[in-house]
Amino acid sequence: MKASMQVLWLMLGLTLAGCGSSDNDVTSTDDTDTSETGDTTDSGDSSDSSSDESTEEGAIYGPYSTGTTSEPVMVYFDLETGTAVDLTDEEAATDTTWDIAFKRTKIYLNTNDADAPVSVYFTGNNSDWFDADGNAIAESFTSASAETELEDYVAVTADSLDGSEEFVTDSEEYVIGDKFYNYDYTTHVVTAADDVYFIVNSDSNYAKFRATDVTYTGRTIDSLTLAVAFQDAVNGETSFADEVEVVVDAASCTDDLYVDFDTQQQVTATDDWDLYIPCVTLYGSTGGNWELHIADDATAMVDENNEYTGVESSYASYMGFTSDSSDVLAFDENPWYQYGLAGGHLLWSQYGVYVIETASAQYKFQITSYYDDEGTSGNYSFRVDALTSTSAE
Repeated sequence: MKASMQVLWLMLGLTLAGCGSSDNDVTSTDDTDTSETGDTTDSGDSSDSSSDESTEEGAIYGPYSTGTTSEPVMVYFDLETGTAVDLTDEEAATDTTWDIAFKRTKIYLNTNDADAPVSVYFTGNNSDWFDADGNAIAESFTSASAETELEDYVAVTADSLDGSEEFVTDSEEYVIGDKFYNYDYTTHVVTAADDVYFIVNSDSNYAKFRATDVTYTGRTIDSLTLAVAFQDAVNGETSFADEVEVVVDAASCTDDLYVDFDTQQQVTATDDWDLYIPCVTLYGSTGGNWELHIADDATAMVDENNEYTGVESSYASYMGFTSDSSDVLAFDENPWYQYGLAGGHLLWSQYGVYVIETASAQYKFQITSYYDDEGTSGNYSFRVDALTSTSAE
């Protein structure tokens, strides 16, 4: 991910799971609570094994329900105490007690402590469950159970880590953000990334734009030239019109800067607008900040190959439009499941062993089930233990 412009300037000076229309781009499935399950007999003790008493290594916690697709529920878990934390989503947004959270197929890490965000490392166990082309070998997944994969889990100790592990944490990414410019690390020159196109869905219309020129003084933007091609979908247009040049005057701004795609011009905060540039003062220079944002009710996407000549509204939901900012989840880099390996709409666990690092300790973690005893999806059971050193035993 490209570093933000401000930073650049400073450098200069989860068993088998249920049906899932998950948030992991499984768009063709229907994540309803269904009794169609796989081998739930190997999912371990379905009761909540967390207690004040110490538990054996590899004991299974859960199940913890994350609700349904239509009514999802976030479950927050404290690794140190081995218990779920009763928090509202609003409270959890600033709370540092919980370490990991679950919501349907998604797993979240707590990043509220900016100095020590929770992070994760995937050990890569069972990587041989994929062929040379990276395709999942179905039998490896479908024949596995919590018992057969316990050995992999137990084998991970503090001694098995050599210090070269790369821990990653959740982060936030702007859909446009700083992608509109290029920075030359050798010459320290900033230029417009005129080959990077963005499509914005706002007020039921679409606009495709790119930055074609940028001027700056010090560390802020003086002017930004955009080439905007508007599609009046409300009135039946199915393709983008010719580009129109829009120059945003940011020099010595006193308020954030706004662009309306319908009229293809710079406007004020009280007008209808689709895109804005924050107005900032950095180290004595005032102007536009090096990031672009869309309105709260708009969505956008990057047209990486400049392939879209227009947007068919009925297909827009499949094109990857997102809001201004979105979560980049560390667990998505090494997903805990594979989808539909034996037909149907099932998720199959890789029984991956992850190491989760908090501000005070490291824990190993393995998802053993996504079902409760009744076969209801969205119910997590898992193993978690603080890492110990075998040499100290």
